[in-house]
Amino acid sequence: MNNQKNIYLIIMMFLGFLLYVQWQKDYSVTDESTEQQQSQQNTSTQIDSDTPAAVKETPITANDADIPKPTAPVNNGQTPDIQSTQSSPTEIISTVETPLLTLQFSAQGGALVYAELKQYPLKKNEAKNVILMDYRDQPYRAESGLVGEQINFTHKDIFYTDQGDLTLSNTPEQLVLKTNKQGATLTKTYYIDPQSYEIKVTQQVDNQTGQTINLSDYQQIKRNNPWKDASPSFTDAGRYSFKGVGYFDIENGYETLDFDDLQDEKINKTMGPGAWIAMVQHYFFTGIVPEAEQVNIQTQYTAGSRYPYLIRYIAPAKTIASGSQSEFNSTWFVGPKLQDELPAVARGLDLTVDYGVFTAISKPLFWLLEKIHGFVGNWGWAIVLLTILIKLVFFKLSEAQYKSMARMRQLQPRIKTLKDRYKDDKPKFNQEMMALYQKEKVNPLGGCLPILIQIPVFIALYWVLLESVELRQAPFILWIQDLSSPDPYFILPAINAIAMVMTQRLSPTPGMDPMQQKIMKFMPIAFSIMFAFFQAGLVLYWALNSVLSLGQQWVITRRIEAQGNTQPVKTKKTDKKQDNKED
Repeated sequence: MNNQKNIYLIIMMFLGFLLYVQWQKDYSVTDESTEQQQSQQNTSTQIDSDTPAAVKETPITANDADIPKPTAPVNNGQTPDIQSTQSSPTEIISTVETPLLTLQFSAQGGALVYAELKQYPLKKNEAKNVILMDYRDQPYRAESGLVGEQINFTHKDIFYTDQGDLTLSNTPEQLVLKTNKQGATLTKTYYIDPQSYEIKVTQQVDNQTGQTINLSDYQQIKRNNPWKDASPSFTDAGRYSFKGVGYFDIENGYETLDFDDLQDEKINKTMGPGAWIAMVQHYFFTGIVPEAEQVNIQTQYTAGSRYPYLIRYIAPAKTIASGSQSEFNSTWFVGPKLQDELPAVARGLDLTVDYGVFTAISKPLFWLLEKIHGFVGNWGWAIVLLTILIKLVFFKLSEAQYKSMARMRQLQPRIKTLKDRYKDDKPKFNQEMMALYQKEKVNPLGGCLPILIQIPVFIALYWVLLESVELRQAPFILWIQDLSSPDPYFILPAINAIAMVMTQRLSPTPGMDPMQQKIMKFMPIAFSIMFAFFQAGLVLYWALNSVLSLGQQWVITRRIEAQGNTQPVKTKKTDKKQDNKED
C-alpha cells in the first residue's frame, strides 16, 4: 500500500468534505418566492399563539406578534387595557458609557437597542468598534415585560427616566426607568458594572390597583439576519461560525437553531433549573439568564418584520396583592464569548463558544493554550509551545510511523524490481509486494494511524482558533499581527510547502505510477493554496508541526539506514541473476 498517498488522500477527503459542507451553507439556493408569499400572508393573518389574551379581540399586525401570552391567566371578567403608544421605538432616553460598552435604551419598553463593544475594533488598528446591537441598519434589541389577565406591562409601553445619560468609570450605577398604568407602577432597573459585560435587571411592580394581580415575567431578544444576503470574503473566518439562537438548562444541555432553522421550526418547551436564552454570532452574543427555576422558552419567526428572529422566555406568574410589591430578576450578558468569565455568569454559558463535534478535544486544547499564554504573554508563542507539546504527546506514534516509512524506503529497489517483473500483472505485483513486507516485518499501514489520530487534533485546533475571541486580532511577531486572519505574505504556507516537499523525498512511494507521482508532487502546492486562506494561527501550528515532523523523520531514517535493520538491498545485477535462476 502506498503509505504517503493514503495519508494525503485521507487529509484531502476530510478537508474536502468540510469545504463542501460550508459551500452548501454559504451558497445553497433559497426559494425567494416562498419567502415572499409567507411575508404577504403574515401581514394579513391573525396571530393568536403569541398574543396576550388581553388583546385577542384587537387586530394584530406583524409588529405586535412578539407580545407573549401570560403563563398563568386569571379570568376575572374585566377587560384589560394595554397602554397606547405614540413614541417611536427608536427614541433614546438614556445613553450609558462604560470603559467596555456604549449602551442605549429606548423609551418604548425601556429596551436595550444599542450596544457597542469598545474593546473590540471592527478591524485591527481601526477606530470603529464592533456594534453588537443596533436599532438602525441592523435591527437587534433586548426587551422585557410583564403580562397578565388584569394588567400588562409590555415592551410597547413608554418608559421615562430622570437620569438621562450616564458615564461610568469605576463605580457601578443604576439606570432607573418607570412606567405607570391603571394604578400600578413598573420600575425597571439596570445595574451596570463598568468593568463587566453583565447587566443585572430588576422589574419591580408596585400594585396600587385595589385588586390582586398575577403577572408573568417575559424577556426576549430579537433581530434581523444581516448575513443573509451578504457576500463575505472567503478569508472571513466568521462565515463558518454559528449564527442563530441558543438555549440551555442543566437537564437538557445546550441546544441551538440557526436562522434558517428558525424559519421552519418553532420551539415552545419548558426548561428547568439553570435555564437561559441567547442570540449568538461569531465571537459575540447576547444572553439572558432568568432568576426563575422554571421557564417556558419560545422561538418565533415573523417574515416581513424588522426583527424577524426572536427567542424569549416566560416565567411562571407571581401573585401580587393590592398595596404590595414584587420583583422579577434576571441577568443579561452583552459582549464577547470570554470563556474564563462566562461560567461565573451562568452554568453552560461558555457553550456559546461552538466547537462543534470536536468540543471534547477543543476545550482542553483551549484550556492548555490559555495556560501557556498566561505564562508567555503572546498567543503566537503559545501556539508554538502547544505544537511542541502535542508533538511530544504523539512522539512515540510518530516514531513508529517514521520507522515504518524508513524500512519501506530501504525496500524501494526490491519493490521496483518486482514492479518491473510483474508490470503486466498488477494483482501478482501487489501479492509479491505484501509478501515482501511480511518477510521483512514492515507494516505498510504503520504510518496511517498517527496521522489519523492527529487529524481530529488539527480540526479541533482549527475550531479553537476560529471561535476563541481571545485570539481575535492577536499579534505574533514581525509580519503576523493578526493570528485570526490569513498570513498577509503567505510565508507560513510557503514554509509548510517546503517541509512537505522535503518530507516527500524521504517517504517511499511503492507501486506508484508516473501520473500518481506527479499528483503527489502537486500536493504541497495544493495545500499551500488552501492554507493561504486559513488563519495564520492555524497555519503556524501546521507549518511548525510539518517542520518538526520532517526533522524527526530525517533523524529516524538516517538512524535506520545506518543500523541496517532490514535485509541487504539487492542490486539490479543481483536481481537479474536471481531472475535467471528462477527461470
